[in-house]
Amino acid sequence: MKRIIWLIIGIAVGVYAVTRLKKRAKVLAPEGMQESAAKLAAAVRHFGDQVREGMAERETELRDALGIEANDREDYR
Repeated sequence: MKRIIWLIIGIAVGVYAVTRLKKRAKVLAPEGMQESAAKLAAAVRHFGDQVREGMAERETELRDALGIEANDREDYR
Protein backbone atom coordinates (compact mmCIF):
# COMPACT_ATOMS: atom_id res chain seq x y z
CA MET A 1 0.00 0.00 0.00
CA LYS A 2 2.86 2.39 0.84
CA ARG A 3 4.41 1.80 -2.56
CA ILE A 4 1.21 2.82 -4.33
CA ILE A 5 0.99 6.04 -2.29
CA TRP A 6 4.62 6.90 -3.06
CA LEU A 7 4.04 6.07 -6.72
CA ILE A 8 1.07 8.47 -6.84
CA ILE A 9 3.06 11.18 -5.04
CA GLY A 10 5.95 10.70 -7.48
CA ILE A 11 3.66 10.95 -10.49
CA ALA A 12 2.04 14.11 -9.12
CA VAL A 13 5.43 15.74 -8.46
CA GLY A 14 6.62 14.73 -11.92
CA VAL A 15 3.58 16.19 -13.63
CA TYR A 16 3.94 19.40 -11.62
CA ALA A 17 7.66 19.69 -12.48
CA VAL A 18 7.10 19.09 -16.20
CA THR A 19 4.30 21.67 -16.27
CA ARG A 20 6.48 24.29 -14.56
CA LEU A 21 9.41 23.56 -16.87
CA LYS A 22 7.23 23.92 -19.97
CA LYS A 23 6.00 27.31 -18.77
CA ARG A 24 9.55 28.43 -18.03
CA ALA A 25 10.75 27.24 -21.45
CA LYS A 26 7.94 29.16 -23.13
CA VAL A 27 8.94 32.36 -21.34
CA LEU A 28 12.60 31.93 -22.26
CA ALA A 29 11.89 31.06 -25.89
CA PRO A 30 12.56 33.76 -28.50
CA GLU A 31 8.83 34.44 -28.90
CA GLY A 32 8.43 34.86 -25.14
CA MET A 33 11.40 37.21 -24.94
CA GLN A 34 10.03 39.24 -27.84
CA GLU A 35 6.67 39.49 -26.10
CA SER A 36 8.36 40.63 -22.88
CA ALA A 37 10.34 43.27 -24.77
CA ALA A 38 7.17 44.51 -26.48
CA LYS A 39 5.43 44.83 -23.10
CA LEU A 40 8.39 46.76 -21.70
CA ALA A 41 8.46 49.10 -24.72
CA ALA A 42 4.72 49.77 -24.37
CA ALA A 43 5.14 50.54 -20.67
CA VAL A 44 8.01 52.95 -21.35
CA ARG A 45 6.00 54.63 -24.11
CA HIS A 46 2.99 54.99 -21.80
CA PHE A 47 5.19 56.46 -19.06
CA GLY A 48 6.63 59.01 -21.51
CA ASP A 49 3.15 60.00 -22.62
CA GLN A 50 2.08 60.49 -19.01
CA VAL A 51 5.14 62.64 -18.28
CA ARG A 52 4.52 64.84 -21.34
CA GLU A 53 0.87 65.23 -20.39
CA GLY A 54 1.82 66.25 -16.85
CA MET A 55 4.38 68.73 -18.16
CA ALA A 56 1.84 70.33 -20.45
CA GLU A 57 -0.68 70.64 -17.61
CA ARG A 58 1.89 72.18 -15.29
CA GLU A 59 3.08 74.59 -17.97
CA THR A 60 -0.51 75.72 -18.52
CA GLU A 61 -0.96 76.22 -14.77
CA LEU A 62 2.24 78.27 -14.54
CA ARG A 63 1.33 80.40 -17.56
CA ASP A 64 -2.09 81.12 -16.09
CA ALA A 65 -0.56 82.00 -12.71
CA LEU A 66 2.02 84.33 -14.29
CA GLY A 67 -0.38 85.82 -16.82
CA ILE A 68 1.68 84.77 -19.83
CA GLU A 69 -0.13 84.26 -23.13
CA ALA A 70 0.45 80.99 -24.96
CA ASN A 71 1.44 82.75 -28.20
CA ASP A 72 4.16 84.79 -26.38
CA ARG A 73 6.08 81.61 -25.87
CA GLU A 74 9.66 81.49 -27.13
CA ASP A 75 10.72 78.10 -28.30
CA TYR A 76 14.30 77.29 -27.25
CA ARG A 77 14.37 73.74 -28.60
